[in-house]
Amino acid sequence: MKDSSSGRSSSQSAISIGTTTIVLIFVLLCLLTFSVLSLVSARANMRLSQKSADRTTAYYEAENASSDILIQVTESVQKCLNTSDENTFFKKIRTELEGKNGICFTDDETLTWTVPLAQNQYLRAEVQLSYQPFSNGNHYRIIAWNTCTDYDWGTDQSLPLLENDTMQNILMEE
Repeated sequence: MKDSSSGRSSSQSAISIGTTTIVLIFVLLCLLTFSVLSLVSARANMRLSQKSADRTTAYYEAENASSDILIQVTESVQKCLNTSDENTFFKKIRTELEGKNGICFTDDETLTWTVPLAQNQYLRAEVQLSYQPFSNGNHYRIIAWNTCTDYDWGTDQSLPLLENDTMQNILMEE
């Protein structure tokens, strides 16, 4: 009997070792899978963070360049305030600023400029000038200061849509 009992214990320990090995391999595979997923996720987050940092840097560089142009405009306004009348004031400012740093006048009182931001994007500023100071004491007022794009999305004409006549024919058939 000893032989049969000793034979049973060795087969039972072999099964127990095999089960433990399978569970260990399964756990290691799970850990490997989770570590690979974590690595892929971390790399994707790093790329997204880098793109966001690059975009933010480009925006603030354009913002600084646009602010420098606004300073140039305010200095020109202060310099031209000593003129005798409003018409001379606007003519003098237009002569001094038109074409510098991309400044364009849309009318006598309003000027705009754009600063490149990224591919197909730019920062657009629009400023209204006044001979008399505005309520805040400045002789200029910022009308627009925003990012714009010149990318042409185009319309997608690839979907076959039902036209009104076709729809009426389908309804009449029923």
